[in-house]
Amino acid sequence: MAQSPVIHVGSDTRAKSQAEAMRDAEFAIRETGLEVSFTSGPHIAGAGTLDGAGVAVLVTCLSEGQRTFIEVVGTSLDSSAAEQVRNRVRTITMGPAT
Repeated sequence: MAQSPVIHVGSDTRAKSQAEAMRDAEFAIRETGLEVSFTSGPHIAGAGTLDGAGVAVLVTCLSEGQRTFIEVVGTSLDSSAAEQVRNRVRTITMGPAT
């Protein structure tokens, strides 16, 4: 049987605009060493290699008035790599709790 990708998800809200969150997400994807693969509406995604494993990450940023809901989904055939890409992109995108 073929191995299926593992998915790691993390989300929270931050006191920043949707535009700021999207800029931060793009920076986070590139800073993690991935290439931005698409941007569409409230979504931005990236893919590449992390610690020798193929990974993909999807960030969704939805405006909620003065705050923005941010969800980061990391995937890989390697669970550790999926978790790492989610954590790295989430940490940079969200910044400190607000």
